[in-house]
Amino acid sequence: MAGTYAEALEYIHSLYRFGSRLGLGRVRRLLAELGDPHLGLRVIHVAGTNGKGSVAAMTASVLQAAGYRTGLYISPFLCDFRERISIDGRPISPEETAQLVFDFVKPAAERVEGAGEALAGGPPPDPITEFEFVTALGFLHFARCQVDFLVAEVGLGGRFDGTNVIDRPLLAVITSIGLDHTDRLGSTVEAIAAEKAGIIKRSAPVVSAPQSEAGALEVIRAAARRRDCPFYLAGRDSRLAVEAVSLRGQTVSFAGPGFPRPEAGLHLPLLGRHQADNAVTALTALGVLRERGLAPALDGRVLGDGLARTSWPGRFEVFGDRPPIVIDGAHNPPGARALASTLREYLSGRRIFLVLGLLGDKDVDQFLSLVLPPALPEVVGVFASRPDNPRAMTAERLAELVAEHGARCAQGLPVTVVPDVGTALRLALAAAGPDDVVCVAGSLYQVGAARQAAKDLVG
Repeated sequence: MAGTYAEALEYIHSLYRFGSRLGLGRVRRLLAELGDPHLGLRVIHVAGTNGKGSVAAMTASVLQAAGYRTGLYISPFLCDFRERISIDGRPISPEETAQLVFDFVKPAAERVEGAGEALAGGPPPDPITEFEFVTALGFLHFARCQVDFLVAEVGLGGRFDGTNVIDRPLLAVITSIGLDHTDRLGSTVEAIAAEKAGIIKRSAPVVSAPQSEAGALEVIRAAARRRDCPFYLAGRDSRLAVEAVSLRGQTVSFAGPGFPRPEAGLHLPLLGRHQADNAVTALTALGVLRERGLAPALDGRVLGDGLARTSWPGRFEVFGDRPPIVIDGAHNPPGARALASTLREYLSGRRIFLVLGLLGDKDVDQFLSLVLPPALPEVVGVFASRPDNPRAMTAERLAELVAEHGARCAQGLPVTVVPDVGTALRLALAAAGPDDVVCVAGSLYQVGAARQAAKDLVG
């Protein structure tokens, strides 16, 4: 092996300089150099604006509980790069990562790029992007480990996303569609839905989450029809009822494809109505696999075990209780709307101190309008920080936008500029009383640091 894990990470992250360039040509050529490892994988492909990570995590957890060797490919990671590529809940090891990078994927990428064609000292003419490199690395790892199933989450969009080299998925799952990445995917929910629906492949069943936008649903349904795909709408062709809720989770029942008789008393550890929608989507997908004989080991007991074991940090995750610290990866308007709704449902009437950090390419004004007064009048203070990402908005600029929002609404709101999310969380906790709430939101890229700080603070 030619390098260490630290050197492998340094190399992977160095590819970020080539940006995010949609298209499938480069990744197809890279995978061909590696022997097309993805072609033998049995893939459940998951795209969407919000909820795709939660749906992927639930689906993988249930398949694992059924005894299947299950790969999970996600983006982005919270704390450790290795989270992106895991099998049966265990991330790829540092040693495996370094070996695959230096012995296989990096040499293949250099052959694809044609290093000899680069101008003297310059980059190759069409360099492999970071996401493409990691996607190839993941597919190679899953193939070498002979997983029974791979649950693969799309990175951006669907049609031209690097994961869309999966030409024959077992199943395509489309989660909730909303406005995000409009500069890349289109300015309407219909245009964005069309990009997400690009993962739909001929004759492969399609499962759609309940869609709040009728136009998005029709685009997905039409794409399935054009490709002769059986179409399932979660919430119509399946049913999930919430029986009880607490800060420890939700108790639900489910009936649908593969499970015609209701399975009651299922524990869902993720909170919020939106997570119930994600659960009915994941369970519908699993039911379709069972109905078609693709996963015969699935049964009611497995549904309960797998759902209860689902771990998906940073999605309305609660630490401590006096005051509770809520950490949520909400980073776009649909996510902000779900966050505000869940705060009202579980922590009604309490004052809220918000720790916010956002990326500059998000719809920040719309996001703020959903999590600040008057939309969420319980918010009494904001601590603005900067996520650890090159695209992050500065804390100073975010504080200005919060102040401008307050001025427009004639509701002044104290705003404190803090350099990092850990310090911001400590200051917010010091300002809050035992019956208040501290909530961290705005970007997945700050969730890892926020979770570590919360663990240190609550003991």
